[in-house]
Amino acid sequence: MTAVSPHQQLMSSRHYLDKLSIFIVNMANFYKGANPTFDQEVVMLKKHLSGKPDYDAATAIISKLNVVLNKDTNFFRQRNLDSVLKLQKELKKLTKIEHMSDDVKREVNEFLISLSPDKNNSQTPEQTLLHDTITQELKGLIAPFFADNKKNKHLQEIYHKLNTGLNHKEIMECCLVMIRFVAYDMVKEASPASRLINNLHRSLTMINDNIETTIAVSTKNFEARDQYNSAIKKQIVVLESFISDSQQLTELKEQAKLSLHKMQASLELSALADQKEQVVTIAQIKKMQERVAALESEASTYKQKLDTQRKAALSDQLTKLPNRIAYEEKAQFEVQQAQRNATPLCIGIIDIDHFKKINDAYGHSVGDKTLQVIAKHIRQYLPKEDFVARWGGEEFVMLLPNSSLEEAFAKVEIMRKKVSALPYKFKEQRVTVTLSCGLCQITQESPLEEAFEIADSFLFKAKDAGRNQTIFKDI
Repeated sequence: MTAVSPHQQLMSSRHYLDKLSIFIVNMANFYKGANPTFDQEVVMLKKHLSGKPDYDAATAIISKLNVVLNKDTNFFRQRNLDSVLKLQKELKKLTKIEHMSDDVKREVNEFLISLSPDKNNSQTPEQTLLHDTITQELKGLIAPFFADNKKNKHLQEIYHKLNTGLNHKEIMECCLVMIRFVAYDMVKEASPASRLINNLHRSLTMINDNIETTIAVSTKNFEARDQYNSAIKKQIVVLESFISDSQQLTELKEQAKLSLHKMQASLELSALADQKEQVVTIAQIKKMQERVAALESEASTYKQKLDTQRKAALSDQLTKLPNRIAYEEKAQFEVQQAQRNATPLCIGIIDIDHFKKINDAYGHSVGDKTLQVIAKHIRQYLPKEDFVARWGGEEFVMLLPNSSLEEAFAKVEIMRKKVSALPYKFKEQRVTVTLSCGLCQITQESPLEEAFEIADSFLFKAKDAGRNQTIFKDI
C-alpha cells in the first residue's frame, strides 16, 4: 500500500475545504432574507470563504451563526407548521364546495393527506401512532354526545374534522370541547340524582311524621281505652257489691240495669275510639303507600335511565360492540371465573389488514361502514359464549373462555376465513378485506396484561408474515 505524503494530505484537505466553502456560500444565498442578523453575518462569512479563505475568521463567524441558527430553528419550524396548517384549512374549505367534481375532491384530499404530519419527517412512527390512537379514541368518546346533540355546531364541526383528519392543535381543541361536554353532562346527570335523593328524603320524613302521628294517636286511644276499661271494672265491682248487700230483687234489677247501661256506654266509647284510630291509621298508611309507590316509580325510571346510560357507556357507538371499558370489566370477571373453576381462558387481538388504505382511497365514511360490517360478522361468526370488543381504530379484542389455545385457534380461524371471504365493493371496485390475529392463553405465568402483550406481538408477527392469518405461537 502506497503511503500518502503530508503534501498530498494537505492538498486533499484544501480540496475538501474549498468544496465545503462553496457549499456554505450557496446555502447562505439560499437562506438570504430569512433573518437580517443572519444575513449580515453570512455576508462576512462569504467574504472570508471567497477567494483566499480566512478559516480562522470564518470559524468565529460560524460560532455566532450557530447561536442565531439555534434560536431561529424553532421559529422557522413553527412558521412552516403554521403555513401548512393554514394551507390545510383552506383546502378543507375547498372540499366543502358542493358542485366540485369527485376527481378534484379526491386530488385535494390526497394533497391534504400529503400535508398531514405523518407524511413528513416532523413526526416519528410512535407519534403518528399516538396521533391516530387519540383521534380514534375521540371519535368513540364524542359519538354518544353527537347522537344526543346533533344540532350543536361545535360537535358537528369536531365530528366532521375527526372523520376528515385533525392536526395536533385541532386535537387539543377537540379534547377541550370534550372536557366541557363531559363536565356539562355530569352536572346534568347529577340533577336528577339530586332530585331523587331530595324526594327520597322528603318521603322518608313524611313517612316518619306519619308513623309518629299514628303512634301518638294509638297511645292516646290506648289511654282512653284504659280509662273505659277501668270504668267498666268499677261498674262491675259496684254491681257485685250491690248484689251482696241488696235484700230486694227490684232494687237489684234497677242497679244492675244502671250498671249495664254505663258499661255499654263505656264499650261504645271504646269502640268509637278504636274506629277513629283505625280510620286515622288507614289514612296514614294510604298516604305512605302512595308516597312509596311514587318513589318506586321515580326510582324505576331513574334506574332505567342509568341502565341505558351504562349500556351506552359500555358500547362502541360506531360498531355497537362492547368498548374498551366493557372489555376491562369482562376481562376481570372471566379471569376470576377461570381461576375459580380451573378452566382455560384465551385472549385474542384482531386487526383489519390495510385498513388505512381503505380510508385514504375511499374516504372515512366508507372506512366506518367497513368497520361496522366486519364488527357485525366477527360477532356473528364467533360462538355466543365468546366475547369480542372494539379496542380502538381497526383493532378488536377477544376473550375465549373454556377454550384451550388450540380450541381458540380453531374458532378464530373459522371466523377469520368467513370474514375474509365476504364480498366488498367500493365505488364499483371489488375489494378483499382480510384479518390478522394474535392469540395467547391467560395463565399464572402469563397473566392478563402479559398475555395481551404476547397476543399483540403475535399479531405483529402475523402482519410481518404476510397478513391474513392467525398466529398463537412462535414461528
